[in-house]
Amino acid sequence: MADKITRASVVSYAQAMDNFGYREMGWPSPLQTPSPTSPTTPTRSRYRASSIRSRAPREPEEFPLNTNYKHVRNIDLLESAREPGKAKEYLFVGPSPPAEDAPNMYHSFDVLAPDPEARLTEDAARRSLCEKALTLGAARFFDDVECGLITTDNIEEHISSAPEVVVNLTLLWAALLARDELLPAILEAGADIHYSEPAGLTALHLAAFSGAGRAAVFLLTRGADVDFAPKYFAPLHCAAFGNSLEVAELLIANGASLHAVVQRAGCEDNLVHCAVRADAVECMELFIERGVDPAYVTSGGLNALHLAAELGAQRCLSFLLKETKISVNGVTKQRDKECTAIHLAAARGYAECLELLLAEGAKANTKNYRGFTALHLAARCSSIECVEVLLRDGNADPNVEDYDKRTPLHAAIGRAERACDIIDMLVSWGAQVNKKDEYGYSPLHLAAMDNLTQCVETLIFLGADVTSKSKKGHTALSVIARKTPKSLAILRHNLDCGISLNQPSEANEEVQIEFDFGRMLKFSYPREITYLNSLIDEGQKDILLHPLCSAFLFMKWRKIRKFYLARLIFCFLFVSFLSIYVLTAVVKTCKGKYAEKYGVLNELCQKQSLLGLILTNNPIEFERWVLMAITAFEILRKLTGITGYSSFYQYFTTFENLMEWFVLLSVFSLYKIHNDYSWQNHVGGYAVLGAWTNLMLMMGQLPMFGDYVAMYQKVLTEFLKLLLAYICLLLGFTICFCVVFPNEEMFSNPLMGFISTLSMMVGELNLNILINDPTKDDPPLIFELSSQIIFILFLMFVTIILMNLLVGIAVHDIQGLRKTAGLSKLVRQTKLILFVEMGMFSAWLPKCLHKYVYRTALVSPEAGKVILSVKPLNPREKRLPTDIMMAAYELAQLNKVKSGRSIKEILYKNKYTSKLKNEGQFAQDHNFSLEIRGMQEKIDQATFNMKKIDQEIRHLNTLLMDQQTLLHNFFKNTDIIPYRAPHVSTPAYSPESPIFFSSNTSQSQYSDNMKYEK
Repeated sequence: MADKITRASVVSYAQAMDNFGYREMGWPSPLQTPSPTSPTTPTRSRYRASSIRSRAPREPEEFPLNTNYKHVRNIDLLESAREPGKAKEYLFVGPSPPAEDAPNMYHSFDVLAPDPEARLTEDAARRSLCEKALTLGAARFFDDVECGLITTDNIEEHISSAPEVVVNLTLLWAALLARDELLPAILEAGADIHYSEPAGLTALHLAAFSGAGRAAVFLLTRGADVDFAPKYFAPLHCAAFGNSLEVAELLIANGASLHAVVQRAGCEDNLVHCAVRADAVECMELFIERGVDPAYVTSGGLNALHLAAELGAQRCLSFLLKETKISVNGVTKQRDKECTAIHLAAARGYAECLELLLAEGAKANTKNYRGFTALHLAARCSSIECVEVLLRDGNADPNVEDYDKRTPLHAAIGRAERACDIIDMLVSWGAQVNKKDEYGYSPLHLAAMDNLTQCVETLIFLGADVTSKSKKGHTALSVIARKTPKSLAILRHNLDCGISLNQPSEANEEVQIEFDFGRMLKFSYPREITYLNSLIDEGQKDILLHPLCSAFLFMKWRKIRKFYLARLIFCFLFVSFLSIYVLTAVVKTCKGKYAEKYGVLNELCQKQSLLGLILTNNPIEFERWVLMAITAFEILRKLTGITGYSSFYQYFTTFENLMEWFVLLSVFSLYKIHNDYSWQNHVGGYAVLGAWTNLMLMMGQLPMFGDYVAMYQKVLTEFLKLLLAYICLLLGFTICFCVVFPNEEMFSNPLMGFISTLSMMVGELNLNILINDPTKDDPPLIFELSSQIIFILFLMFVTIILMNLLVGIAVHDIQGLRKTAGLSKLVRQTKLILFVEMGMFSAWLPKCLHKYVYRTALVSPEAGKVILSVKPLNPREKRLPTDIMMAAYELAQLNKVKSGRSIKEILYKNKYTSKLKNEGQFAQDHNFSLEIRGMQEKIDQATFNMKKIDQEIRHLNTLLMDQQTLLHNFFKNTDIIPYRAPHVSTPAYSPESPIFFSSNTSQSQYSDNMKYEK
């Protein structure tokens, strides 16, 4: 019974709500829940329309069928069968090469965005009210209020039946829209004057924000609390946000507190702060006049000046700087994160605020808690206007370092569109492009590690050193080659720009080419070869073929070859003394028990041996001391050479160094030779072999012998690989020979058998092992056949096939070396020069020799003299080889044809010169003259090409005329005339010109030929 009564009351209440107007207004009854699928009437409200669109059912997305294919023959089907959104599964085949673990320097530059809820905005207020109205179904009604369709005459009939929450929202909406004429009717309908929406805004708050003075007066007369703050803001705060000066004065006159603070954690702003957030300078001026402290500091450590700089409130900032006593260089009181107003403005990119701060005496080079200056932060946020203001007006230091030794150029590296412009500007103002941070990373390292191709190319174009190394040994070039390989083209472009062609200005002058070696020497002084060696180490050895590099290597070798030849002579003396000393030691053991074999003395111990006689009378003690002195000098030289290597590991893993140290240490084991033959003689023999081998390798580094030694090393490497591949076959034959021929001395044991097998492999075949002893009985026939078969198999598989394979591989490798002989020669020459420089410019070299070495070994001993001028077309020019000069001449001509590109580069380089140095019209005229000059050069080059083509055509015409005359004489002096069909049109020759023409005019010639034939 109770359930029936309740249900009946609910139905009657719903009918009453419909009668009060909910159905006409489209509002749902309080007991009804709006269905998202129910049809709705179209309205003029954009909020309702957006809600309807968001509630519209989404179309089902098409996903590939998750079918399990048992037999997939098409890779496309296999790809389509993959489940969407499923993570990829990778194979693990070993660890990946480690990446450059550079510290993330960018997180320290990140600046938090301002709190959006710390300020009241019109959009936020409207959004809050409209969303609530949309939920209650009053969106159309709110639209009518805003459009003016709801007036004082009809508002009562619209809200008389509305629920209380709608009436309260209508009061807030009317106050926000400054519809003060509607407020009395809304309050009479039962609206609560202190009702607030979720953000804590009442009708008085919204009226104060929108500047509705009459609405504020009405609400105050009806009892609105002037300091009521349901959540964060008081009405006076809202007047500051809306820059409502009249309402603010009204609220203050009605007793509003001037010391009210925003009740929000981390944002306890006073009235001046609120005015600054809206850049309401009028309200701020009023508050300061009424006694509000502009130097008040929030819990975030910001006063009004800091906040104005951070938000870019230019008007408020200008007023605070001129009318208050707040220090322009005052730091924020935010625990240990102190910074000044100029840091806050630069971090946000507000150039106008920076100009105001600098004009009032702000220090541009002041550092914040991380050591960043304003220039660091401006470069990081990619604000070129701020960077320009700081450099021009603030005299900011472009090379100032933070606590990690990073400069503003490090901070400018980023993905922003203006990053390259900022880099160019900083360098034009004196920023050091190769400055390294605490970890040894230059700006070029950072740009390459982040795959910033444009920044990499800009830095290289502006003079960045690609050979710069970090503390972990990573060069910028190695990172560029792996991550931005397209940027390597700028290296060759820089070298191209180092060769220029100077046309003669007077009649008696010749064409000259200028080689600017400064493109390479500015990164490697005094070790001038370091730049090219770094290119080789990073796999860019092809660049050595560039005429500028080839010319530099030629000049450098001419300067340094005398030092290397002296080194060779000294090494030859050492090897000679060592060889004589070892041979003398062998002669001294002639009276020992190992001096005879088969009862016969060795050759050096016999009296008829001339060499033995000389060595017997040789003063071995004197030779010993001379050898020890040379050895000590060599050890000292080797120790000084350690400084030329990056690490001890690299030094002691080099084959040449290991061999030299073995030879040098072996000399000390030969200090005292026994009278009897001993292990010392064997050590001496190995030392002599190593010394002569090392001398051969040193001679192989010379350009004239380099190709042959390289061939030997290549063939040796391939032979060792081949021997390792077929070692099992050789061991098999060795053991087989030891079993089949047990009575032969050459196969008496496996080691001797292996040596004999290697000897037989090269063709030293001993057929005596197949011949039986005539004094003894023959072995069984089966034994003879077995030995002959194994010998034939060895002859076929090893002596013929294996050796021919080795010869073929050697010939193929030699042909490959000949194809790349020019490049290989340049690489060896570079390594040779590096080897010599490591000893010449060692830190342990006496200072008295430094001046001599610098004067005689450097291509550019004096700073600034890095340009070589030659005359390529003069046959008496001998300073450079002809092939290098002609290659440079062709390249210079090509660069001249592309002079328009160079003009663009000049304009790019001088992009900001006129703006920053106030040269305006002069710079424009200069650039225009450069463009005209480039066009004139193109026209001259085209004219030259046309004349050349004309000469070739004239020469070809002459040749064809000669051929025509020859053919005419031939047919005239012979009786054999080629037959021509009368109906076939064939080309005929014109006696005046070698050009072919149709036989329309050749009929007379044909008739003449017929007469001649008759």
